[in-house]
This record gives sequence, C-alpha cells and structure tokens, in this order.
Amino acid sequence: MHTEGDTPPAGAAVVVGMDEPYVQEIIVSALEKYRPLVHVCTEQEEKVEAPLVMHWREYERIDWDAVHRSSTVFSSAYCFRKGLIRKAQMAFNIKLYTAKHPESVLCRGVPETWIFELDDIDYLDEALMECYEVEDGMRANEGVDDPRARQQFILKPSLTGRAAGIHVFDTRSRLEELLEAELGSDDEDGDDDDGRGRGDAQQTVSQIREWVIQRYINRPLLLDSHGRRKFHIRTYVLAVGDLRVYAYRHMLALFAPRPYAQAAGDLDDQRAHLTNTCLQAKSDGFDESAAVAPFWGLGMARERLDAVFAQICSILADTFAAVASEPVSFQPWPNCIEQFGFDFLVDEDCRVFLLEANAYPDFKQTGAALKSIVEGFMAASVATAASTFLLRGANVPDEMQAAMQADCADLVEVFVRKDERKW
Repeated sequence: MHTEGDTPPAGAAVVVGMDEPYVQEIIVSALEKYRPLVHVCTEQEEKVEAPLVMHWREYERIDWDAVHRSSTVFSSAYCFRKGLIRKAQMAFNIKLYTAKHPESVLCRGVPETWIFELDDIDYLDEALMECYEVEDGMRANEGVDDPRARQQFILKPSLTGRAAGIHVFDTRSRLEELLEAELGSDDEDGDDDDGRGRGDAQQTVSQIREWVIQRYINRPLLLDSHGRRKFHIRTYVLAVGDLRVYAYRHMLALFAPRPYAQAAGDLDDQRAHLTNTCLQAKSDGFDESAAVAPFWGLGMARERLDAVFAQICSILADTFAAVASEPVSFQPWPNCIEQFGFDFLVDEDCRVFLLEANAYPDFKQTGAALKSIVEGFMAASVATAASTFLLRGANVPDEMQAAMQADCADLVEVFVRKDERKW
C-alpha cells in the first residue's frame, strides 16, 4: 500500500475501495506485485494523479463521468449491466435470443422462465394469464401425491440477492400465501430508474413488484459423498472490455445443510431446497467445511466433471451473446472489466442449468478454507487488468510478464464478441 513519502510512478494508479475487508485485502495483495509500475492507493488519499487511473471500488463510488469520458480511466465494473444481473431482464434477453437462435444451448440450459409482475393480490388471475403454463401445472398437480412427480416452481424477486424472497411452490393456494406475505408493504419501489446499482440486499423484499417464476428442477444431482444434499455450482466469470469473457476453472460447489430426498415434498424446508451459504452462515452450528467444496474434488468421475464444465462454458458463451446483443440493458465499455458470479444447477442426468448471474459476488461465502480460490481468481483478474489497461506502453520486466501469464493460466476463454472495438 501507499505510504507517506512514496512517489506515484509515471505509469498507472489503482484506487481500491471495497467495503468488505476480506475482498479489499485480496485485491491489494494481488496488485502489490505490479509495483513500482502500478501505484496502489486507498480512497482516503485526497488526490490521485497518474497517466492511467483505475477505480477498483464499490459500484456507487466509481467516478462514472471520468470512466465514460476518458480512455485513460478504467473501472472494475460496467456501468450498465442490468440485462445480465436482473433476473427478469436476463430472462427477457435470453427469450429474445433463443427465438432468433433455436439451436442455442440456452433452449435447454435455462429452466423454463416466466416474468411475473404483480402490485396487488387481487390481480393474481390477470398476472397468471401471462404465464398460464404455471397455472396449468398447478392444476395438473391435483391428485399427484409423489412430490417429485408434481410440477414445482420457484418464485424469485428480480432484483434481490442472497436468496432473499425465494420460495418453492406447487399449488395456487401456496402461491397466494407467498405473494400476500411479499406484498404486505405499501412502500414504493426503491429501485433506481436505470438499474445501475447492485440490486442486492439493500433492496427490501417487500418493495419488490417484479419476479421471475422458473420451473423448479426437483430432480437435482445428489452425491453420496456429500450426504445426498442438493448443491449448486458457483462459477467466477471475468468480462473484459467490449467484450471477452473468461470462466475461472476452479469452481465451487455450495451445499444445502439437509438431505434433499426426505424434504422434497416439504417446500417450506429451505435448508433442504436452498443452497446459499449466506443463509446457513447465520445458523447455529454452521459447518463451513460441509457447506462449500471445490468442484473438481467432488465424488464424481473425471469425465462427468469435464462434461459439466464444458456445458457451463457453452451456456456462458450464449448468455453473453444474448445480453451483448441488447445494448439498452448491457453495455460493455472498452475501458472496464467486471467479475461476476454465475450459479448453475446439475440434474440427476448430469444436465446443467443456468440459475442466475450476480455482480459483486459474495466472495466471502467461499470461506477461509477455500480462500485460495478467490485469491487465484482475483490474481487472474488483476493480471488481466494490468495487461489490458494498466501496463500498456510500459517496459514490463520478463519476470513480471511470466507472473501475469501464470496468474491467468486458469482463465478459460468462453466468448469473444466479433465486433470488439480496439483502443
């Protein structure tokens, strides 16, 4: 870090300002290896002067005017990306894309999804007319006793994160109960107009009036080696400029705390149905080692692991192709990069489904034991930022060049936009 008496170099300066100390420490550590060519400073420093400046900060504190107006100012986020991180907007973009590309992997790699808007429970019939397949499915469940033979659906607020407001249902009466609870507040929707913010826990669930309903995958892959508990895969993704996209090979498996099969019909048992570790960490007796595992260490044959990873890469490629084709809601500026967390579910036939994408992923949920995965992804992201933005025109020592290449070794390129602009 910068200390009094240091003189910033003539090359680049990076302002680091993350609210979570866990993340701040890892970013700063990854950047330090590029001194003296890159000067690392905090938000507390009054003025930063350098020919190249990068903001690696919380979204709300990035100087977007400077990023937008200058080719020498960079940021660690895209300004407009609601077409990816808002569940309803991403569903809409994918629907448009698959209509034009019926051969896309997204046609089978995303659960059937409906955008659902409702302001008042009295208008539920009207709202369900827009997703009549859901109502038909609930009717078809009458007289079906086997819970996994029933058509089940999952309700997700479009904007919140960390599993807030997510529920599974399979009857009209249960859906009504859930919506009555969620619509219990008369507060106005607090979302900003352009959706530039994170859209996470800062938004209370009771303010949401837009959801997605997805067909619930009620036959997930269950592993004997992990107590036959439901899990999802967290893939860290790096998007660069306008636009190259990389998946980080070292993925995570996040497990629910309770076995799935016994609770398949108990839709209120979120500890069996929801796999978010942020929910578990608040519970007594939370066992980090049981909640998160490295993907490549799961009790599966290597060929199955490879097949899952290949599907994830294909789904990521078409997802970014879909959102990048809708510039109103996703604008990858050439002087920005961004880290995303993508969540995937694998069913019992080893088919992979995209669940959602998150900006500013909760890196801390990786836990202390697997912190090296976050450190590796951050080192790869910083090395990419250095080679793409910060060290351009610099006389980079061979040793530093080799270190950058080594740090990026586990980034797998999954998408390149054909009309990518150059500096």
